[in-house]
Amino acid sequence: MSLLNNRIVRFLTMIAAGAVLLLYFFVEPKNGNLPGCLFYELTGLYCPGCGGQRSLHALLHGHVLTAINYNLLFVLLLPLLVYFLFIFISGKRHAASSFIYKASFSLGIAIVVVSFWILRNIPALPFSWLAP
Repeated sequence: MSLLNNRIVRFLTMIAAGAVLLLYFFVEPKNGNLPGCLFYELTGLYCPGCGGQRSLHALLHGHVLTAINYNLLFVLLLPLLVYFLFIFISGKRHAASSFIYKASFSLGIAIVVVSFWILRNIPALPFSWLAP
């Protein structure tokens, strides 16, 4: 029964990923059609994900430089996210993916995300270029 459940979960994940891509292709986030960042609304500071919706929309339309301008970290980590999604959907743990299960990898990603979060809120050049 668990094999069937795993296949159903992987299938639903593929459907959800496709739906998200279609949503962000057809709906422009900066027009207020999608919810904004609650952290930014409450604090006035940018979180690591601020600009991620606009960045994905720009990438889906082939505007790479615009996507980088909205959220550099999202663009840089997107290949890793796609790789994680591929590993999950395929249901196979490849030898090449063994590094993602190590604590040092998770700690490294956490350090990068927190550093990006802090740096993009410094109101001076070159850090202000990280703000969306």
